Amino acid sequence: MTSYQDSRALQHCFSSEKLPTLWRALPAIESLQTAWEAKCDDPHFLIYYDAISEGLSKLQKYYSKFDEKPSYVLALGK
Repeated sequence: MTSYQDSRALQHCFSSEKLPTLWRALPAIESLQTAWEAKCDDPHFLIYYDAISEGLSKLQKYYSKFDEKPSYVLALGK
């Protein structure tokens, strides 16, 4: 799966008009981060290393904001 497909799959986790999706945020971000970290170590994705690394930095920025908003953690207990 390409990095583009990884992020597109993440976007679909939050696409619902009738159901709450906040509880999916933490696991989805963690899953994307894990997939991109694996791609950083994969020689097939060497050409994209800089872009993936910058994407991981951006993910970390937003992931750290979960600590500021307890609603994300509370939503996991649904």
